[in-house]
Amino acid sequence: MIAGGHPVVIEDIHAAPAFRDKALAQRLGLVALMSIPVPGDGQRPRGVLNCFAGAARRFTPEDMLQAGILAGLAAAALRLAAQQGRIADLDEELETRKRVERAKEILMRQRNLTGEQAYRWIQKRSMDSRRSMREVAEMVVLSEELGYYSSIPHSVAPPPKDSR
Repeated sequence: MIAGGHPVVIEDIHAAPAFRDKALAQRLGLVALMSIPVPGDGQRPRGVLNCFAGAARRFTPEDMLQAGILAGLAAAALRLAAQQGRIADLDEELETRKRVERAKEILMRQRNLTGEQAYRWIQKRSMDSRRSMREVAEMVVLSEELGYYSSIPHSVAPPPKDSR
């Protein structure tokens, strides 16, 4: 409905040939439409903010300004949510790296491995057991914290199969 990223206003959608969902509009009692693009990061809009009225009406410039402000706020909220998701992913990755580094230190000390060998040990146990490297690293750290130095598993059992 949005052509070239510009707002679209239809006073009576039942009389507009370009409006495709006339049956749905009739069932819902929708007559007038104001469709405002939600700004994206590039040339294309991220989406649209559709405002409907139950009677034929001419949307005013103030209506369009208010809808434009709401569309801008929606775009800002979407950008913020995306950034928060990226931050959460980076936090998770940093925490995983910290735990793997701690496990490497333990393995290097307990098994006289190099850093590369300790990393490969964790990586291999992760692949063999179908567990994440973070989970394997946490097992190594937990074994050391509990004082079971010799029980740092040479192999880590795979997770139990789901019995669903």
